Amino acid sequence: RLEAFPSSLQDVFCQKHAVSISRSSFDFVTAEFLDEREVTDDMAPSSAMEQLLRGLGDIARKLDQWPLPKRAVLGGIIDCIFVQMIDPRNWEMTGGEKRKFSHYGVHCLVLDIHFLLRVCGSLVSKSTNNMANRVCEKALRSYFASNPGAAAGGGAKEMMNKLWYDARVRTAMQRLGYSFPDFGRGFEHRSQQSFENAAQSESAPHSARDNTVSPVPSATSR
Repeated sequence: RLEAFPSSLQDVFCQKHAVSISRSSFDFVTAEFLDEREVTDDMAPSSAMEQLLRGLGDIARKLDQWPLPKRAVLGGIIDCIFVQMIDPRNWEMTGGEKRKFSHYGVHCLVLDIHFLLRVCGSLVSKSTNNMANRVCEKALRSYFASNPGAAAGGGAKEMMNKLWYDARVRTAMQRLGYSFPDFGRGFEHRSQQSFENAAQSESAPHSARDNTVSPVPSATSR
């Protein structure tokens, strides 16, 4: 019976849906982050990440039909997505070469993760938040390792800080409006007012419960 859904089966459910939703949208395993475009203030979260979050919204609506612990299942899927991302096997290319990131690519990844954590809100556990930070730190270290001059000062490209990511996420949330799922507020769809409230809260001091990644700063970050 579903009322006695074993936790082991719940884990399998989360793992299966994490793989499925990733492969059909934001597939970190196969994605490349080598785009050489310039980082600008009009950057936005990727359409792939938007699609992943809409997919989570679809799963949330389906869970309404089943007597399952909705919050735990959605949180478990998010956790599994990051377990997959942090897997060392997904940080090596064919032939054992380390995965590489361009300046634009590493900002894209960190922005997407920042966006995911904001939208998912209280569904993000402390361990998931820690994994998200590890993914971002790992990507930044990979970028600096393959671009030694980037961490050396003179001539290095500017690395954006948390306020920059917050502003990009806030703009994206306002643009998407009520049609986008908000898992952090009772699994309802955002109203325009809720987005305005979220935008106001972005400018307030961040609390210990604030689920955001903290990009590793460099001498050139702003």
